[in-house]
Amino acid sequence: MVNNKIKKQIVLSSDNKNKIREIKEIIKDLPIEILSKKDIGCQDLEVDEKYDTLEENALVKAESIKRYTKNAVIADDTGLFVEELGGEPGVHSARYSGDHDDQANRNKLLSKLKDSKDRSAYFKTIIVYIGEDGKKEYFEGICKGYITREERGENGFGYDSIFQAEGYNKTFAEMTDDEKNFISHRRKAIEKLEEFLKKQI
Repeated sequence: MVNNKIKKQIVLSSDNKNKIREIKEIIKDLPIEILSKKDIGCQDLEVDEKYDTLEENALVKAESIKRYTKNAVIADDTGLFVEELGGEPGVHSARYSGDHDDQANRNKLLSKLKDSKDRSAYFKTIIVYIGEDGKKEYFEGICKGYITREERGENGFGYDSIFQAEGYNKTFAEMTDDEKNFISHRRKAIEKLEEFLKKQI
């Protein structure tokens, strides 16, 4: 049953419809309204994600949007970490090939792994929450798995067609959105955020 109290507004430093939908679905029973950058007139705000950790990049995104609102804000950053490659592509996952090109990024990763036997990898999401009072909280979500030898599946984006989660025989790209979101790194981080928010309202 949905709580009908006056809603607390939280601004998400994103206009990604899938990300917004996923967060709204997980916290739907809380008296919270999620706003996008566009909702507060900041759709053109661009942030230079120049740091070497997910935590720093998520923080700079959250701090950038917090300047424009009195509401609490959340921002996230995600990376794919491959053991055999010393953690690559990691924080540089989105531009691993030098450009924001998902296919080129996948091709580079598969080429670097070639015939490597150790293909273990994990996705990691960090969410930063900055409250109305400016206090910062961090939430982490990890999904372990491995890199397949070839692409499989048509759904998803990024590295989804070459990542297979532990305990599953499908890549993320072979799963439905609901199947992927049920086990994803982002969901695990959002659920930790949800537990935190329950104590704040």
